[in-house]
Amino acid sequence: VIINPMAAYALSRFKLKQSVSLLLFCLATMAFPAEVTMIPNFLLIKQLGLLNTFWALILPGAASGFSIFLLKGFFDSLPPELYEAGMLDGASEMTLFYKVTLPLSGPIFAVIALNAFTGMYSSYLFAMTIEQSQKQWPLMVWIYELGAQAAPNYAMMAALMCAAIPTLIVFLFAQNVIMKGIILPSYK
Repeated sequence: VIINPMAAYALSRFKLKQSVSLLLFCLATMAFPAEVTMIPNFLLIKQLGLLNTFWALILPGAASGFSIFLLKGFFDSLPPELYEAGMLDGASEMTLFYKVTLPLSGPIFAVIALNAFTGMYSSYLFAMTIEQSQKQWPLMVWIYELGAQAAPNYAMMAALMCAAIPTLIVFLFAQNVIMKGIILPSYK
């Protein structure tokens, strides 16, 4: 939610020769499942000395080709007159980004945040691979271990139901923002 908007804004606002190549590279990252990149990511995290840290879970998902592609499409749909008016008033690119683009991007940020949250919250295989310390395990790895210890079915179902509650809460908050972004522009 921090890195992706800046990359998409740069691709949208500055028409470079390489922007099509960069966008195609972002789209190419969506062609491969996460399991394909798991071993290279593990080796990179090991070389950086980040094994068994929370950074090992956060950094690989910090930039997403899908999010950049989605945000660039949204930023391209914003009227250029807004930016021209801001530039006439003497606003810098950072001011245009923070004061014009970000306030208008609430619905798309809700979609990106929901996607990032569900991806990180439900990460199991990669988290189990890079976090050997039980203190660093995310919830899904703990639930898997609960099942591996032959817990009764009712305990597994209760654990999965409790694990679904945070996702439901985040979805409800994101849904309100997304629906406002769909409904409000139709009234203008």
